[in-house]
Amino acid sequence: MRRLVTCALALVVSACLTTGGAFAADDNYPSRQVTIITGFAAGSGADIYSRYFAKQLEDSTKQTVVVENKPGGFGSIAAVAAARATPDGYTLFIGGADTFSATPYVFKQSPFDPRKDFIYVAPIFGQGFTMLVSAKSPYKSLADLTAAMKQKGAKSSYATSNNVSTILAEVYKQSAGLETVQVRYKATADVLNDLDSGSIDFVVSDPVFGLARARDGSGRLLAISTAKPISSIADVKPFKEQGVDVDLNIWWLVAAPAKTPQPVVDKLNALLTMIAKSDATREFVGKNGGEPLTADSSDATYKMVEREINDWARYVKVGNIEPQ
Repeated sequence: MRRLVTCALALVVSACLTTGGAFAADDNYPSRQVTIITGFAAGSGADIYSRYFAKQLEDSTKQTVVVENKPGGFGSIAAVAAARATPDGYTLFIGGADTFSATPYVFKQSPFDPRKDFIYVAPIFGQGFTMLVSAKSPYKSLADLTAAMKQKGAKSSYATSNNVSTILAEVYKQSAGLETVQVRYKATADVLNDLDSGSIDFVVSDPVFGLARARDGSGRLLAISTAKPISSIADVKPFKEQGVDVDLNIWWLVAAPAKTPQPVVDKLNALLTMIAKSDATREFVGKNGGEPLTADSSDATYKMVEREINDWARYVKVGNIEPQ
């Protein structure tokens, strides 16, 4: 009996080594539903992007792709859930540079290791953050806003809802020599009433939120954080062109749990790169203040994340962000 068991185990080990592991045996991947986890609330700018790419992946693979929202903890709740998922390619994570690269610096005890807990499949787009004021305000340019904030001093205030907006606002404040006070909100949408009433002077937000307010007539965009104008919203001048030395382009990517089989990762990279390069994606991302972004491989994507992790040590210091 012992000999039979030993032989059986040897056959199992041999099969695993031959196929590269049990998960690599799914030659028809994906052959069932794929879940994409995102760390932001339904209806947010990040969620809109997540659902767009989920639908494109669904159309490409002919399999159901669902988005699961797990907001909170600067995206770390969703990241941890994705990192702990079975590494078979059927649970993915869409996140931004700040979620992955800021983690080592914004937590006293990081809930996950961005270098070890994920395989970075492919980038999908990049976007700048925007400076928004109420359409009722008298501010027609960044210079107008700066002059008014200097006059109001510490009686002026602005809204942020995440680390990126906090960092960008702090760069602007330091550059202009302002005393304006930060007010943090759980979600950017929560600031609408305060912005409309004038109790908040300006908002630093993702471009999906900013453009939506500009288009419905409730807000006015004064600047974007990319060094060059975004082609689809070329009328919004970069901070850099208005005297504020900042170049902050937040990329977004798809990640999978560590140990996800490389053949699955490679297939996903090819699919997502094809989606990102499509005319439909360029149009969609452009309308929302971004531009498509691709990389040749998962390894190239990892190197991009590694560079950002190093850069975020400086960003967090500039933003005076205390570890939590």
